Amino acid sequence: VLYVSFSIIFIAGFTVTAVLLLWCKKLLCFSKRQMFCPIIDMDKQEDLYPPLSEDLIVLVTGSLTFGTNEEKFDSWIKLMRMVMEEKRREKRKYPFRKLPPRKYRNYSIPLNPLTSLQIIHGNRIRSRDNTVFYATQMPMEQSEHFDETLIDFLNLIWKDEIEVLVMLGPTRPYDGKEFVQLDGMYFCEGAKGKMTIGSYEVETLKEMPFLVDGKNNNDVLMRTIRITDKKKKKNNFREITHFQYVSWNDKDKPIIVHCTEGVGRTMAFIGLDYISSHLEIHDEWKFEDGFKKLIEKRYKSFQNAQQIGWLEVGVVYFLTKKYELEMAMFDAINTKYSTICAKGITEVGGVRWR
Repeated sequence: VLYVSFSIIFIAGFTVTAVLLLWCKKLLCFSKRQMFCPIIDMDKQEDLYPPLSEDLIVLVTGSLTFGTNEEKFDSWIKLMRMVMEEKRREKRKYPFRKLPPRKYRNYSIPLNPLTSLQIIHGNRIRSRDNTVFYATQMPMEQSEHFDETLIDFLNLIWKDEIEVLVMLGPTRPYDGKEFVQLDGMYFCEGAKGKMTIGSYEVETLKEMPFLVDGKNNNDVLMRTIRITDKKKKKNNFREITHFQYVSWNDKDKPIIVHCTEGVGRTMAFIGLDYISSHLEIHDEWKFEDGFKKLIEKRYKSFQNAQQIGWLEVGVVYFLTKKYELEMAMFDAINTKYSTICAKGITEVGGVRWR
């Protein structure tokens, strides 16, 4: 009897001690904890590579403008077909968990599991110079078909210490009949506006047109938004700079870029920096090479070939401005693009132009 009693006491004492040790080391938790797969960086580190010489930069930039209108048009159609025919898999080993279907604004846009943010519908894209972008869809409100993702969106901003957020498109798009307020608004238009989302209070402190060359650009609004987590007592607020590019239908912190679905406009915006930063160190690269690398990160990145044409024109503009090159190269490719757009083409061989 004494032997049995001693054994029971020993086992009980050992169990209590083990539980306490595990608890102290935070290896034992009785609350449900969500686990996330680490995001895979699909590009090698090239931030320390020096840019090409000025002569080579001129050659690389100039090569993007080569070709007739028809050849340029065909190349953009070809790249759009590449997007349409890409292989898309959303499977990855545990602990990766696919986003619930009701959190997809458009379920036909799957998520690359290697770069998926897993909190919201979005993917991480790192530019060559280590600027990190999050390409995301706009948050959603609770409805018959969708789950509310506003809190998830603010959680991401808080968790990853986001300081800059870019919104591409109006808050009241035209639906063919009238201007309709977007669902999923996470900020108030106009200074001093406030809203509460879960435990967060979101206040627009300032709103003004963005200055370009000392002049107001009414196509771009710049806001300072304060997000306060009312559950926290210390360090409970963050301020972010919010840029809204109305006319579109510090690098150690990620930049969230979103439109409605997080493709098309969003990927064209990110692509300006992503592709131009790679072309400035690879004299053997063409626009197509940078484009292929870009679309690996987020499936169905572009909706039509016109967006791809706009992106290539924008890359030429970026390089021209950054290296103070002659504007003739930009003017040449922009004229080709504008001429093609003016033809009113809608589709070629099953590929949408616009």
